[in-house]
Amino acid sequence: MRITPTTASTAPAATSRLEAPPPPRASFSVLNDFRYLTASDKDLLRHATGEVVEPGLIDRRGEASAFTQQLALDRRTGELAPNQEVTSVYLRNAAAAMEEFGAGRPGFTNPYSGPTFDRALAWLDAHGRTRADIRM
Repeated sequence: MRITPTTASTAPAATSRLEAPPPPRASFSVLNDFRYLTASDKDLLRHATGEVVEPGLIDRRGEASAFTQQLALDRRTGELAPNQEVTSVYLRNAAAAMEEFGAGRPGFTNPYSGPTFDRALAWLDAHGRTRADIRM
């Protein structure tokens, strides 16, 4: 009896309906808000929150502070234009708008509030960034 080697089939193996699909590959989302932060934003965040933001992530385990996440979201959505500096006027106006938005909503916490907000304002004021930025 002669046995001849067979070549492996190149067709994908059929999967059973009971098998879980393979986990998705790790990928870097284009919508990762931290990627939109400017060097100036990162400097502010380092002083206000103590967080060092690297491209797409923060320097510690766990989630970034609500303040950092909100600033990154504002940058990505265009609330803060690409070349617009964060100013204390911007933060105060954004905080007021969020307070109005959250009024009467149980459990709502304004990310632009509290000690981090106060540190950010103090840092901006100390660095001459109190003016309003006007966009057309």
